[in-house]
Amino acid sequence: MELKKRSEFPENELWDLSALYQDPEDFLRSIEKTLEDINLFKRNYEGKLATLEDFTRALYEIEQIYIEMSHIDNYSFMPQTSDFSNEEFAQIAQAGADFFTKANVALSFFDTALATADLEILDTLEENPHFSAAIRQAKIQKSHFISPEVEKALTNLGEVFKAPEDIYTKMRAGDFEMEDFEVDGKVYQNSFVTYENFYQNHENAQVREKAFRSFSAGLRKHQNAAASAYLAQVKSEKIIADMRGYDSVFDYLLAEQEVNRDMFDRQIDLIMTEFAPVAQKYLKHVAQVNGLKKMTFADWKLDLDSELNPEVTIDDAYDLVMKSVAPLGEEYTRPLGNEYAQEVSRYQEERWVDFAANANKDSGGYATDPYKVHPYVLMSWTGRMSDVYTLIHEIGHSGQFIFSDNNQSYFNTHMSTYYVEAPSTFNELLLSDYLEKQFDTPRQKRFALAHRLTDTYFHNFITHLLEAAFQRQVYNLIEDGKTFGATQLNKIMKDVLSQFWGDAIDIDDDAALTWMRQSHYYAGLYSYTYSAGMVISTAGYLNLKNNPNGANDWLNFLKSGGSRTPLDTAKLIGADISTALPLRDTIQFLSDTVDQIIAYTKELNHD
Repeated sequence: MELKKRSEFPENELWDLSALYQDPEDFLRSIEKTLEDINLFKRNYEGKLATLEDFTRALYEIEQIYIEMSHIDNYSFMPQTSDFSNEEFAQIAQAGADFFTKANVALSFFDTALATADLEILDTLEENPHFSAAIRQAKIQKSHFISPEVEKALTNLGEVFKAPEDIYTKMRAGDFEMEDFEVDGKVYQNSFVTYENFYQNHENAQVREKAFRSFSAGLRKHQNAAASAYLAQVKSEKIIADMRGYDSVFDYLLAEQEVNRDMFDRQIDLIMTEFAPVAQKYLKHVAQVNGLKKMTFADWKLDLDSELNPEVTIDDAYDLVMKSVAPLGEEYTRPLGNEYAQEVSRYQEERWVDFAANANKDSGGYATDPYKVHPYVLMSWTGRMSDVYTLIHEIGHSGQFIFSDNNQSYFNTHMSTYYVEAPSTFNELLLSDYLEKQFDTPRQKRFALAHRLTDTYFHNFITHLLEAAFQRQVYNLIEDGKTFGATQLNKIMKDVLSQFWGDAIDIDDDAALTWMRQSHYYAGLYSYTYSAGMVISTAGYLNLKNNPNGANDWLNFLKSGGSRTPLDTAKLIGADISTALPLRDTIQFLSDTVDQIIAYTKELNHD
C-alpha cells in the first residue's frame, strides 16, 4: 500500500489550523508578543514575591501567559507531525522549541518563588479553587527543590533533555524504511504507518507474515541508534531523580501523577498475572475460528472475523460517534451550547481532524488542547472500523478538553497523566455498546464485542501495559547502576511478551523489537496509565449502566479536569483506586466479554 504525498489529499481531509494562527507569520508574531509579556511579568515580579497578595496577583497574570504559551505549543508541533518531510513545518517546530527555552528560562524565577514560598502561603493559595492543581504541583516541587541556580540550569537544558525523544520521533517518521514484499504475484509497499494501520490485521495470513518480517527488518536496521536514544533518556531521568533526592527514578516520575509506587506496581502485576489468562483464552479462540494451529506475533492483531470487517467512510464514522455518545444525554452532546450534530459538523466543516494517511506522517493518533480555542485531532484514515475507534477515542479526549476548559481555570484544566486516557477509552466502550445493540445476528454482535477487546482493551491493557512491564525492568537496570544496548532491550521485551502470552503466541526475535514501535518510553511512566485510565473508564461505564445518575457522574468527572487528585477524581464515579477492586472488576468484565464472544461463536456453529 503506497502512501500518497500530503499535497495529493483533498482539503477536507486536512485540518485547518487558522483558528490558532492565520499563518506561520502570525505564529511568529505571537511568539514575539508573548516574549514581551513574559519579560514584563519578569520585571514586575522577579525578587518581589513575598506576600499572599503578591502571589495571588502574579498567578492570575501568569495564567494569561500560560494560555498564550498553550497556543504556541500546540501550533509549533502539530504541523510537523502531519508531515516530517516538510521543511517549513520543521522551521515552525524549531521556532517553538527556541521560544520555550527562552520562555521557561525567563519564567523559572516564578517556579522557584513558589517552591521556596512559606508553606502557609501555599496552603492558603491551594484553598482558592482557581489555583488548586498548580499549588499541589508546587508543593511536590518544594519537597525536592535543589537551588535557584541549579533549577535555572536544568530549565536551560530543557531542549537537550527532550533531544532523545526528538531523535527517536524523527527516526521513526523518516528513517524506518521497510522493504516491499510479494504475495501471490502482487507487490506490496510497506511502511511504519501502513503496517500499523493496515497490514498487521490483514485477513491474508501470508500478507500479515511477510509484512511483519519486512517491518521488523526495517526496525532492526536502526535498533542500535534507537537503544542509544532511549539510554540517554532514562539516564537523564535517573540523574535528575538523584539530584532532587528521590528514593528512586520511579518515585520521581510518579510524583507529578500524584500516585505512589504501589499503585504503579499493582497495575502491572495484576494484569500480567490475572488478565494474561483471559487474553490467552481469547487469542486461542481467534486462532481456532481462523483455522490457525499456532499464532505468531504477526497474527495477534488478527480480527476474529475479518470477512465481516466493513469499510467505513468518514461520514459514517461521525454518524456512529453521535449515536454512540447519546446515552450521556443532552449536556454531553451540547458541550459548547450547540446540538451535538452541529458540534460534529464543526469537526467536519471547520476541519478539526487531520485524516490524511500521507507519507512521513506520525503514526497513531492524538488530540490537542489549545486552551479555549477548540481541540484538534490527528489520525490516519484507512476506512476500517478500527479507524472509527481511533476517532471516537480522540473525540473522547476532545470532549474532556471542552468540558474542563469551560469549567476550570487553565491551572486546573489538565487531568493527571494517571487517568488522562479514561475519557477516550470510555467513548470506545460506548461505541462497542452501540454496535452490539444495533446488530441483529450473533455474528454481528460477536463482531462488536471482539472490537471492544481488540480496538479498546487490547491496545490499552496489553500493548501499553507490556510497554510498562518492559519499562519497569529497564529502570530497574538503571537503578542498579547498569547500562543496556539493543541486545539487552530485545531480550527484556521478548521475556515480557513470553511471560504474558504463554503458549498462545510464538514469540520470536522479531517480536522482541516491539520496544522500538512507541514513543511513550520518552514520556516517563506513561505507558501504564493507559490501563489505569481503562480501569477508570470501565468503572465509569459500569456506573453508567447500573446507576441512574451514571451519566451525570461521568460529566462531573470530565468537568473536574485536574482540580482534584486522581484518587478524589475517581470517587466521582464511585471508584476507589487505592484498592485493587476497580482493576479486578475490569478484568472480570473482560473475562465476561470473552465468554460472551465464545457463546456467540457456539450459536453460529449450531446454526
